[in-house]
Amino acid sequence: MAARLAIGPVDVSPEVREWVDRETLQRLVARHRRGDWGVVDARDARDNTIAAYRQQGSLRSVFDLGQGLQVWILTHDLGTDRLHTLVLLPSDE
Repeated sequence: MAARLAIGPVDVSPEVREWVDRETLQRLVARHRRGDWGVVDARDARDNTIAAYRQQGSLRSVFDLGQGLQVWILTHDLGTDRLHTLVLLPSDE
């Protein structure tokens, strides 16, 4: 998916801010916005693609940063005025 997706305001958890530098965080959000879902499984990738195309539902990206650190980027409420994105660690959920 080459187009940039609307993902709304982006909220970053304090834990992500503690562990991930700003440049890496910006790069991950840009990948999510381009439809690069990272290491999600095939089903989640398909669901993301359908949700992005229909502009309904949610998107989920998972990025491995090494040494056991994973960052999740979740966009909720596609196609609505409540559209927003969260960046968190799996332990934040």
